[in-house]
Amino acid sequence: MPFVENEFLRVEINPKGGALKSIFDKKTNEELLYQMDSRSWMGQDVVIFPFVASLKDRRYLADGKEYSLRNHGIIRYYELAFKQINNNELIMYLDSNKETLKEYPFDFHFEVIYKLEDNKLSIRYKVENTGTEVMYFSLGGHPALRVKGVENESEFVIEDTMLEFDEDISTIRYFLNEEGNLITHVEECIIPQTLEVNKEMINEAKTLIYDSNEIDKVIMSTGNRKFIFNISEANVLAIWTLKGFGDYLCIEPWWGIPDFENPELELKAKPLIISLEKNKEYETGYSIEFITNTK
Repeated sequence: MPFVENEFLRVEINPKGGALKSIFDKKTNEELLYQMDSRSWMGQDVVIFPFVASLKDRRYLADGKEYSLRNHGIIRYYELAFKQINNNELIMYLDSNKETLKEYPFDFHFEVIYKLEDNKLSIRYKVENTGTEVMYFSLGGHPALRVKGVENESEFVIEDTMLEFDEDISTIRYFLNEEGNLITHVEECIIPQTLEVNKEMINEAKTLIYDSNEIDKVIMSTGNRKFIFNISEANVLAIWTLKGFGDYLCIEPWWGIPDFENPELELKAKPLIISLEKNKEYETGYSIEFITNTK
């Protein structure tokens, strides 16, 4: 299993999809990443590319030709190769091939770079257009971090878990349909500086999705632990968990949004889509700092 490690953390990466498999705190001997529970989500993280969440009917057009793309794109469904830079840094990568071209008709080199610096994990995405035409895409992260709470006969109840921002945030929220896969409308809203989190609030929304251009940092406090997310480069923040069992909350930095109920079918015409000229690279990312109050 590919990994990065230092005196504070050991982070394992799943070659299938190149996503997080384990974040182990060596100081407290605790696993910080959700470990799959068959009663809940059978994932832990997703490297999202080239489209965030769902397309309507999984359909889109590229220069008038129809293609079908699965939820959160293609990276999650492929085995990624890796290059170990040193104990602290690792590159997972995938190149387009005849199978990816059936779903996404652009040639690319995609990397996700994991790097440890003390108690901070940096996650960077790099996309290179290796084709001959402009390519269009979105991307994002989906880490499911363990939260405090109690399990009863029917569910895991999140307790003592808050999201903290630098101040009250005036922004835009994207609302989803009953199925939780397509955007119905957007509204202006205020995210309070401190937001108590529970499963009922999130499941009523299906996923909380906000424009994050005014958000540089999100702190998730749960019990005696803090996860500090630097999402200053992202333009969307999503917050998600499933009802029922599962001791996790996903804080998801996105560069893109799901389809609207009545979407533009052409990929290049979709909101927040990224365009990249041939022979050019696009790089972005986020980081998570892990802090435990031992008092």
